[in-house]
Amino acid sequence: MYKLCILVLLACVSSSSQAQQYAIVIKNGYVIDAKNKLHDTLDIAVKDGRIVRMEKHIDPQQAVQVVDAAGMIVTAGLIDIHAHVYFGTDPSRSYAGGIEAIVPDGFTFRNGVTTVVDAGSSGWRDFPIFKKQVIDNSRTRVLAFLNIVGSGMRGTPYEQDTRDMDGKLTAAVAVSIITML
Repeated sequence: MYKLCILVLLACVSSSSQAQQYAIVIKNGYVIDAKNKLHDTLDIAVKDGRIVRMEKHIDPQQAVQVVDAAGMIVTAGLIDIHAHVYFGTDPSRSYAGGIEAIVPDGFTFRNGVTTVVDAGSSGWRDFPIFKKQVIDNSRTRVLAFLNIVGSGMRGTPYEQDTRDMDGKLTAAVAVSIITML
């Protein structure tokens, strides 16, 4: 009898893990997928962090988690093309390591944003610090415009200091970034 109970228990565990082949199924959302020219109410199955299926109906029993997106738009991750995410704790530095910039992971995903473009917060002098402290440690994909001012968007009078504007050094940093890719 004991062996029979264990076999039944194993069979139940095995069948339930097979039945749930997706981590998430998003049900009834209005899908806008410009790349694949889709504009329709569909279900989406996600497995290992990737969309693996989009159809009119996916059995919710196949998912560990089901999200009802009825009345909502479901689309690919959005891109915020103007952000200042070189955050820090120095109140005298504005957007370049200062308190006026924002933490990218603090607002992005909950708003459907997966990529931000920093609009020149760092310059040729401090980009390596920005990359190390922010870009490399953010779950959000961070792209950046490089400021011609060596200290970036540090506020007045630094941003207006033409002695700190160097096109050659800016280009050299940009080339070094490209070669890292």
